[in-house]
Amino acid sequence: MKKYVAKRLRFRNGDRHSIVQVVGGLPVHEVTLFVRKYRTKGRAANTIHLVCRSLALLYRLLENKRIDLHGRLSEGKFLTIPELENIAVDLQYRAEDLDDEADEPSLVSGKSNVVNIAKVGFRSKVPAKTLKAVEVGSQATRIRYIASYLEFLATYVGATLEPKTRLALKTDMAVALASFKEHVPPVSKRASLGARKGLSVDEQSRLLGVIDPDSPLNPWTRRFVRQRNWLIVVVLLATGMRIGELLGLQIRDLLESEPKFKIIRRADAQEDLRPHQPGTKTSDRVVELSPPIMRALLNYINVWRQAIPAARAIPQVIVSEDGGALSSSSIDKIFLELRAACPGLPVTLTSHVMRHTWNERFSEQAELMGLSDTIEERARNDQQGWSENSKMAATYTRRHTAKKGREVSLKLQEQLDEQLSNDE
Repeated sequence: MKKYVAKRLRFRNGDRHSIVQVVGGLPVHEVTLFVRKYRTKGRAANTIHLVCRSLALLYRLLENKRIDLHGRLSEGKFLTIPELENIAVDLQYRAEDLDDEADEPSLVSGKSNVVNIAKVGFRSKVPAKTLKAVEVGSQATRIRYIASYLEFLATYVGATLEPKTRLALKTDMAVALASFKEHVPPVSKRASLGARKGLSVDEQSRLLGVIDPDSPLNPWTRRFVRQRNWLIVVVLLATGMRIGELLGLQIRDLLESEPKFKIIRRADAQEDLRPHQPGTKTSDRVVELSPPIMRALLNYINVWRQAIPAARAIPQVIVSEDGGALSSSSIDKIFLELRAACPGLPVTLTSHVMRHTWNERFSEQAELMGLSDTIEERARNDQQGWSENSKMAATYTRRHTAKKGREVSLKLQEQLDEQLSNDE
């Protein structure tokens, strides 16, 4: 059976792109044509790769179900509604939890619309109940990308058919895709109980205690790694910047005479040799550091980074021990090891939690300073690189907002208690 994968490409001029290809074979030509529209619209390389990952999963599902999509379309026939329903169910699960090497035939036979939920999708190497679902937002995105591609492909192949056959294919496609899109799950904005929050003050103190280069709890043995990882956590907590912004920070972005540095968008930077370039989603801006933190950053650059010869040949500030620019996956590993080293840290601890933590500390400080809501919102948007009218703050201040809500609610209850006491 063919194995379809999404693969990242980096061209000599720094441009990054993604394709879907058969392992050991050529790229899928139609997918390459399809994703070209995303490049034309200036979509980020990570977005294009997400499209390709969704389509690679589609082709693996079709291969597993022994469905020849191109052959089917060439005959003027589209996927059936039961087939698309099976695919929609499969798209609920993590791709790595599914066995794409299975040789089970399609679960849809004859004219029956009955689906065996216990067997639906790829055959798992483990019991079906252990399959882990992706977030509903990811599932919705997969379905939308796949629906768009199927429409493109049917139109592309249909252009070679006789008018009558082409019309029949178009009609079948419209009905089937309408049914398929009904499987797009609603992404609720109300489910906030499990939403990511920043660290509490105690948790932040515990983290800083573990990450201290001299701490016996620090999980790393080599001094350079301790210094670099400590700096990463401190800078993230101090600025609230995204990890992609920190990994994209270059030596030339530091201002010479002030404790400041610039955050600049550099999509497809030729000097960035990483296949997966960390991206900057927000606007360009200047970030100011306190003198002690700026001295720590400069000490890392001039002492620890400078001691690695290979690092002198690249512009990025945050580097690995071998002198290459650090990757996003390396950051994930750092926080994984931090969680393992200190069980008291939240199991949800990631680099992005640092951004939530900064925003909650920002709200607390703004309240202490007596800033109005309008001034606080504008100041936050400026510091985070959001547009002037952005409402992103609500995403990053859940803990602080919940705390204020509880305080108001308890005040109301105290007033009610007083009334009940007076009535006795």
